[in-house]
Amino acid sequence: MKEKQSGESIQESEEQIDAETDGADEKPDIYASIQHRFNDLRSEYLDARSKSINRWLAFICIVLLFFTILIPIITGIAAYFIYDRFGDLQEQMLIHVKTAEKHSSDSAKNAAEAAKFLKEIKGHNRTVKGIVTKLTSKDFTNPNKVEILQSTIEDILRNPAISLEDKAIIEAYRLQRAGNIAEAIEKWRSIANTAKGVNNELVARAFFSMGYLHSQQDEKDQAISAFDKAIEMMPTFADAYTSRGVVRSSLGNLEEAIADHSEAIRLNPNLVEAYINRGTAKRSLNQHEAAISDFDEAIRLDANSAVAWTLRGVSKGALGRHQEAVADHNEAIRLKPNYVDAYINRGSAKRALGDHEGGKKDMDKALDLAQELKVSGGE
Repeated sequence: MKEKQSGESIQESEEQIDAETDGADEKPDIYASIQHRFNDLRSEYLDARSKSINRWLAFICIVLLFFTILIPIITGIAAYFIYDRFGDLQEQMLIHVKTAEKHSSDSAKNAAEAAKFLKEIKGHNRTVKGIVTKLTSKDFTNPNKVEILQSTIEDILRNPAISLEDKAIIEAYRLQRAGNIAEAIEKWRSIANTAKGVNNELVARAFFSMGYLHSQQDEKDQAISAFDKAIEMMPTFADAYTSRGVVRSSLGNLEEAIADHSEAIRLNPNLVEAYINRGTAKRSLNQHEAAISDFDEAIRLDANSAVAWTLRGVSKGALGRHQEAVADHNEAIRLKPNYVDAYINRGSAKRALGDHEGGKKDMDKALDLAQELKVSGGE
């Protein structure tokens, strides 16, 4: 502001001097001196102002140059650190991605294995459930089913989702094994009452089990009554028919017994036991040829049935075919070396053939086996 005022003053002085010069030619030297001095001042002022502007321009250039150089450097350094950090982050991210992919792959495999195991467990549980709900007290004494029965019981006991019905069946099995037959019968009765109207097949099997246990206790009337109820609940229950036929045979009702066995065979043509039982009833009626036919069919269905072989031998012996009878008893003994009845029957056949020494040996063997079985508690 002061510079502006000073410039205006100098300009006014210059105009005044020019005016005075124009009007007073008589003072040329003074005016020339003043003009010269003015020019000097003006030159000094312009130089000073030029220097000031130059300093500012230099400063601005320095600042601009500083930022022009510094900013790229700072930006470069920052970019370097950012890029370096980004590289680390990218590397870590790739590691995490690979880890995640591995975990995902492992999870998928584990899920697939878990699904497979779950499917197997469900299938196993269905199998176990199917086996248990079809068990009867007769199965608990069948030597052919002891192994599978034991493994089934263990599987059931390990299964946390075991049903009350299955628990009751296992309890009946334990009572029966312990010799508590009366309690086992009541347990089966409880199962029948619980399943009545819900699972008629299980009710039928419960009554069948009661009938079997009554027959083992020589309680024939109670046994037949229980078998009647089993057949009532499940009219296609072939095992109940042939079991009732056995009890009727023991009561001397052979014709009714044969009718029961025949119905069992009609319902289940592959039921070996029914053929054996019917053949036995026919043999009791001295119908040995018809009995042999039933035993033939039983052997055809199950060539490993020692009972069928020796019973057929008995009927053949009754018809005087003692040599054939000995051959049948030999096969029965081969299949079941400790079969007491087979030794007795073979001994009788040998005696009929005049081989008294051989017959005596078989009878002695039968006595020894019977004694051993009595001591061991076997059949």
